[in-house]
Amino acid sequence: MIFILFALIIFAFLFLGAVVFVVCVILPPTRGYALSAALWWAVWGPCVVGLLTLAGLGLIGTAIAKEHTHLQQFEHLPSAIGPTYAIVGVIGTIAIASLLAWLHQLLIHRMTFFLFRIYACIVLAGIGSVWGWAFNFWLLGKGLFPLGFVVLPLLCLTFGYVGFRYARQLRCSAPQNLTWITPEEFEGNV
Repeated sequence: MIFILFALIIFAFLFLGAVVFVVCVILPPTRGYALSAALWWAVWGPCVVGLLTLAGLGLIGTAIAKEHTHLQQFEHLPSAIGPTYAIVGVIGTIAIASLLAWLHQLLIHRMTFFLFRIYACIVLAGIGSVWGWAFNFWLLGKGLFPLGFVVLPLLCLTFGYVGFRYARQLRCSAPQNLTWITPEEFEGNV
């Protein structure tokens, strides 16, 4: 049962990332950051699952320590650590997600256009699958789940095609320093 909960937490953050991606694509000034913004939110899912796992292990460790040492000094430990753990966990997750999004933005701006186009196609097909699964959950509630077997691949293909076709709009300007590609390779004019 816990694994289903973890899967739903991860899916919720993947869906939030997919929504952020679509919003960023709709707003022209943020298009170049849409992939990194979606990644920022998607990273939260595994981080939250990790934090929940560590919190559960901490509670089990506290119970074992109380049982085997017969010390009551551990009685208030979980309630004292709870808010601090949550705050440190959120700050740590923000730091990890921000670092990964920054690295992602750095790397995708140093890909040749050809590689970026393939990358955008694959990532957007994945975002399409997240939308497809969300649509399938909605169809499941309406009793129309078999229709999802058509919609899911259609959304994957559509998003993938859009990523391939409009990849140029998902990038900002060519990097000026610390780059190993020429502006022509960046733009795909080679």
